[in-house]
Amino acid sequence: MKTNYLKKYIISSYILVWALIIFVAGTASLVFHAPPVIMWLVRNLIAWSPTYLLLLGWKYFRPEETRTVFVKRCFSGKIKLLPLLSSFALTFGISVLALFLFSGITGKPILSYINLGKTALPLSIFLSLSSGPTGEELGWRGFMREEFNRRYSFLKSSVCQGLVWCFWHTLLWVVDSDFTDWRAIPYVISNIVVITSMTVLMNMFLERHNNLLYSVLLHFGFNIIYVFLDADIGFFMILTVLYLMITPTAVLIRNKSKGKR
Repeated sequence: MKTNYLKKYIISSYILVWALIIFVAGTASLVFHAPPVIMWLVRNLIAWSPTYLLLLGWKYFRPEETRTVFVKRCFSGKIKLLPLLSSFALTFGISVLALFLFSGITGKPILSYINLGKTALPLSIFLSLSSGPTGEELGWRGFMREEFNRRYSFLKSSVCQGLVWCFWHTLLWVVDSDFTDWRAIPYVISNIVVITSMTVLMNMFLERHNNLLYSVLLHFGFNIIYVFLDADIGFFMILTVLYLMITPTAVLIRNKSKGKR
């Protein structure tokens, strides 16, 4: 029977991230009471787990190919400045729009929902970029995307990738969220919808440009605002609605464009 390397990778990535959260992040927080910056570094270490799992365990997930060939292919597409900036602007802009709408509904100024915290701004930006955006993409949009694309159509492949990526965060919803009451339900729903939608949008850029820098910047555009955001569940509900409107529209435009070729 043919080995299911994708299944092996997904299961291994879940086991690894949950173990790191429980034993590394849990120990740093509960035993050593690590300060916020150290905990941020720990979270970055955890965020990189899909990549070092893939590279260290390469022969178990893609034995027919070398790491070098794979990595070169993931970054083989030509970089075009406008699409690259657009990948960042897309997710960043959706979050800003959600915050603008949330601010209008609550009647409070947008800046009242922004908390710069105690960490220097350049360090915050660097730590955000060096977390999930650079740490996860080789595994998710590199290896996993290729494997799912071999099996399914664009949309089904993207949704499957998004759900795997989404539920990889499950334990974080429990230990690293402010929403522990009834708000946990819309928060989880928002995560499922938004992360899956983001995956679809990422794959549109990668389908055209085939370079992970596009998904890195799109991921970063989404993450950076949450470094400073201090908003209630209403923001995430608005964000969910926006992604449910924007992503299907983008898919329809893609399909129509493909049909004309």
